[in-house]
Amino acid sequence: MTKQDTTVDFIARGSSPDEWKMVLVESGPWTTPTDFHLRRIQERLYGCLDAAIDGKLAEKFPDSLGKNVVIQLDCYNVPRDEAEAFFKRFADGVLSVPDYKDGLARSRFVRKLSFEITFDSIH
Repeated sequence: MTKQDTTVDFIARGSSPDEWKMVLVESGPWTTPTDFHLRRIQERLYGCLDAAIDGKLAEKFPDSLGKNVVIQLDCYNVPRDEAEAFFKRFADGVLSVPDYKDGLARSRFVRKLSFEITFDSIH
């Protein structure tokens, strides 16, 4: 897996004791091309996957060890259709990539990975 530094905006306990969330916040409006922002988000998502599977999350938050991890993208004032379509493709496909599928299967740091996206507007 790729080793990279990723800024996670916050870590939170999930809705159950067995769930932890890694939350990325994406704010718009985007003034540069959408593809630029989607590539940046993709790199951050990969960084979250690596941190969870490789144990960086559990190192900083020991109570998350062996739990379910949700990678959540909170979007504010971004183009919803483009961001949602990209996120769905990423979430639907990334865990079938052999490195991530095998890494997750072997990881003692995380039991399960899932993805969520939210949208809101700030005026």
